[in-house]
Amino acid sequence: MMDLKGKFTHIFFDADDTLWENEQFFRDAEAEFAALLADYTSPEGVQQMLWQKQEENIPLFGYGSKTYMIGMMDAALEICGGRLTDDIYHGVKQIVTDLAFHEFELKEGVNETLEALQDRYVLVVATKGDLTEQLYKYRKSGLDRYFHHCEVMENKNEANYLELAAKNNLAPEQILMVGNSVKSDIAPVVNIGGTAIHTPHDVIWVHEIMDMPQSDRIIEVQSIREVVSFLL
Repeated sequence: MMDLKGKFTHIFFDADDTLWENEQFFRDAEAEFAALLADYTSPEGVQQMLWQKQEENIPLFGYGSKTYMIGMMDAALEICGGRLTDDIYHGVKQIVTDLAFHEFELKEGVNETLEALQDRYVLVVATKGDLTEQLYKYRKSGLDRYFHHCEVMENKNEANYLELAAKNNLAPEQILMVGNSVKSDIAPVVNIGGTAIHTPHDVIWVHEIMDMPQSDRIIEVQSIREVVSFLL
């Protein structure tokens, strides 16, 4: 087992689907969206159109439920031939409203893990998405008592992680990232010389899917609880 004890001062944690549940609520919203448009096309057709519109909108508007609503509206317009009925328009707004204010659910083992680590390390949330939305979830989680602060990043690529290191007065190789997304939390971190702990999640957003890179600076665990054994 790789021993990380004494090698890092800071630990950076992803938020969505690492500290709390997120993607499953988006999947539920997609199912409601497909049902709303059932008279126009198949669930698979709705899904493909929504993914296409999301890919087009993310570079323009970033991540989060607001961009998701734009994507739904764009997809619905295309599927419905350029015109939305009142029912579909209001239905999309209700789906996204429910998504934005869904019941909050921490991942199992998060509190115990953070409590064990907080006195030995500087803990930082490193997430991406809409600033207001991510900070709202961070404060609602009640986990702010464990963390030094929360960084809401524009994206999670190599350049963003180099900025994260500089903002925290760390060299790139001093970054230790814990997260569920190979594309956002693992690959870019090891690419700049950092170390990453992968905490898998059953539901993965299609935008985040990629193969795990080969590196001796990647640790794979089955639960966030296992992180402690590598660090204490």
